[in-house]
Amino acid sequence: MRLCLAFIVLLLLLPAVAQQPAAPAQPSVTFDFEWSQGIPWQTYSITVRADGNTHFQGTPAPDEAGGDTDPFQQDFTMSEVNRSKIFDLAKKLNYFQSDFDSHLKRIAQTGSKTLAYTSATAHGSTTYNWSPNTDVQELTRLFLAIANTLDYGRKLSFQYRFDKLGMEARLKELENMRADHHVEELNAIAPILRKIADDPDMMHISRQAAQQLLRSMNGPSQANETPTQP
Repeated sequence: MRLCLAFIVLLLLLPAVAQQPAAPAQPSVTFDFEWSQGIPWQTYSITVRADGNTHFQGTPAPDEAGGDTDPFQQDFTMSEVNRSKIFDLAKKLNYFQSDFDSHLKRIAQTGSKTLAYTSATAHGSTTYNWSPNTDVQELTRLFLAIANTLDYGRKLSFQYRFDKLGMEARLKELENMRADHHVEELNAIAPILRKIADDPDMMHISRQAAQQLLRSMNGPSQANETPTQP
C-alpha cells in the first residue's frame, strides 16, 4: 500500500519537475579570429564564461615544413584577474553593441576579429580588423596573447615527445614572449611546463627555464570584484 502511494505521489510530481525552467546559461564573452595568413593560428575561438571556465578551439597555420594543421581544442580556467578584466571591459563597451572598426582603408589587414557577449538578457557583437578604441585594443591583445600561450603549449608537448634537444630554444622564445606581454594565462600550459621541470632526463637549462616560467605564475594576487552582468 505504501509503495502504491509513493508511486502515485511521484506521478503527480513529475509534471511539475518537467515544467521547471532550465537554469539560464552563464554570461560569456567570445573572441573569434579568422585570417588565411594568420600565424600561429588561421582561425580560432576563445569563449570565457562568467565562472572562468574557458574553451579554446582553433586551426593552426602550417609551418615551413607543412606541419600539423589538425584542429586543436583545450579547456582551462581563466585567472580571476583576466576574467574580471574581460567582463569589466565588455560592460564598459556596452557589451559590444557598437561598431568599433576604424574603417580606414590604409590600415594593414591583420585578420577578422569578432568580440561577442551573450547572457540571458543581453547580446552584442562587433567585428573589426583594427579598432582605435583602447579598450577593444586591450581585449584584442589579451585574447591574442592567450592564443599564443596555447600554441606554445601545443608545441612544447610535441617537442617533449620528439625534439627534446630543441626545448631550450622554445622555452627561451616563450620567456621572451612573456616578458613582452605577448602571452597570457600560462596556467593553461602548466602541466607540460611541470613535466619538463620535473624530468631528470631533460637538459638542466631547460628544466630551469620551465621552473622559472612556473614561478612567474605565482605573482601577487589582485583582488577583483565580480563584474555586474545585465
